[in-house]
Amino acid sequence: MNYRNIISESWNYTQSKKKLIFWFGFIPSIFTTTVGAGYIAYQFLAFRGSYLFSDEETNFFFDIALLIWEFLKDHISWTVPLIIITVLFLLFYLLYPTLAKAAAIQVISRNRTGQKDAGPGTGLRHGLFSFLPLFEYHLLIKTFSFFSVLIQMSFVIRNLGPSMFQAFLPLYILIMIIGLILTLLFTYTDFFIVIDGKRVFSSIKASAKMVILNWKCTVLITILMILIGVRIIIQVIMVFLIPFLVILLTGYIAAIALPVTGVIVGALSGFLVLLLAAYLNGVVDIFSFSVWTFTFLELSKEKDFSPRGDLCETYYTD
Repeated sequence: MNYRNIISESWNYTQSKKKLIFWFGFIPSIFTTTVGAGYIAYQFLAFRGSYLFSDEETNFFFDIALLIWEFLKDHISWTVPLIIITVLFLLFYLLYPTLAKAAAIQVISRNRTGQKDAGPGTGLRHGLFSFLPLFEYHLLIKTFSFFSVLIQMSFVIRNLGPSMFQAFLPLYILIMIIGLILTLLFTYTDFFIVIDGKRVFSSIKASAKMVILNWKCTVLITILMILIGVRIIIQVIMVFLIPFLVILLTGYIAAIALPVTGVIVGALSGFLVLLLAAYLNGVVDIFSFSVWTFTFLELSKEKDFSPRGDLCETYYTD
């Protein structure tokens, strides 16, 4: 298998699929990037208000909850609309990115196998059938993901102190290493679920087998892991930029006696940066889905021999 050709074909395919980028890359990325920006801002302010960086230790979560409660008391008429908007946003954040990934994989695989007319509608229609098992799988792997471990580490050091953090640090490092290995072994799980319609644990087993037997794909996997790393760096930079620009511009303009204008300019700047970050992440997501889908389809075609020398039909069956 020619890895360079697959990456080149994936990039050309991504550039020619603007609708795919918009519906299954850009739109879900708006929700994930917004939540990421909010969470990073929360962590920053929570650390700044903790005993690590402040003499007056405060509970930032309690302060935020109190601020929201006071705002709702002063604006009773806004309560119901804000609750509805918040619930809808959280539902889209929890559900749509997974559905978008299933739909994108459906479209990419169908286009790759000759179904040129398959578009976002086709992908969404067929992606619904694999949504629930894919959602179940994503909930499972998030328990040992890199960012989940970082969240736990930040909680421990901020609330339990450096001594407890040092005590748990070897355990966190071990969990990170195990998580990295499992993530590598589960590389193709999404595709077994979406393309082949396998169940979650059958897909995990088949993915581990595919990764182990195709050791030559280590080069490709390494390249793709670098790609994922670049995506994470871009996302982190953008996530930091959003609250930073909002605070910086708002504070600067407010300092020159234009508080209302400062809020407007800061909010507009943050919104534009959010859209830019979401678009970049969306493009990288679709490109990454394309590379993995093309690779999965090629590897699935390969045959293997049994110890008796017989040609096996496939070595990814249960």
